[in-house]
Amino acid sequence: MTEDLERKTTPWLTGGLDWEGVAAALACLLVGLLLSWVWDPLFWVGFAAMIAALMAARWSNRVAPDLANGIVAPCDGVVVSVTRTDAPGEMRMTDLATTRIRISSSPAATNRLYAPIAGSLESLITEDGEHSVPFAMRPDADGLAVSYLLFESRAQQVGVRIATGGLGPRQELEAETGDIMRLGRVFGKRRLGGWCDIYVPANAGQLIWPGQTLVGGETVLGRLKSGMDEEDAFESMSGEAGELPLGVTDDGEVEEDDYPEPDEADTPDDPAVMLARLKEATKNKPED
Repeated sequence: MTEDLERKTTPWLTGGLDWEGVAAALACLLVGLLLSWVWDPLFWVGFAAMIAALMAARWSNRVAPDLANGIVAPCDGVVVSVTRTDAPGEMRMTDLATTRIRISSSPAATNRLYAPIAGSLESLITEDGEHSVPFAMRPDADGLAVSYLLFESRAQQVGVRIATGGLGPRQELEAETGDIMRLGRVFGKRRLGGWCDIYVPANAGQLIWPGQTLVGGETVLGRLKSGMDEEDAFESMSGEAGELPLGVTDDGEVEEDDYPEPDEADTPDDPAVMLARLKEATKNKPED
């Protein structure tokens, strides 16, 4: 049941801060105050670190659309490109021919990650980043903290590659292989922005374009191919590929057979009638 937001005085207040981020921000502020005793300008070093900690702690509640076979954005950001390319080997996708949607997130973006489809998490691979690479300026740069996730629903797969800087606890995944997820479920955090590549089947319908701003867990990127297409349905009716369904001619017309009328059809006798006939025959049989 949908929540009635008219009863709230502040319906726009749907986010907050992680407690660990608040604690880190207070620690940075304390360090800045201590440094200011040595030299006043050093206070701003701690103040800048406090702001970064607060940005990394930001989160927001999201409501996933009620859409069958839908694909939603796994994070906040801007669509950089939409290209046809092969999925990386770490993704372990059965169909390598995919459409890659590349998303760039700013350091001020909210930190939660959302399941792009309703299904199961089939594969999860993480690579630790290097502390010497604090910022993810390029999506394929060396030393980034990278995670590869493969989601599957009804034999259709969607892959997600998450990349961010290697300095500090920038990624925290809260899911394990085999977990069943609903559309838009939170499966982890990525702090201070970065990059996200989502690989969808090449035949999936697309509803986005480069330059579009995405809302993680809510913006619909497209839809998976639902059910069987017309050709597959026709073949399933045939029994084998290339054969016509029973009663259909080569011209696609229904073949009219000379079926017997109900009176002409042979129907089995009633067992009660057969038993009565057998008793009558027994009575009429002459005794030896």
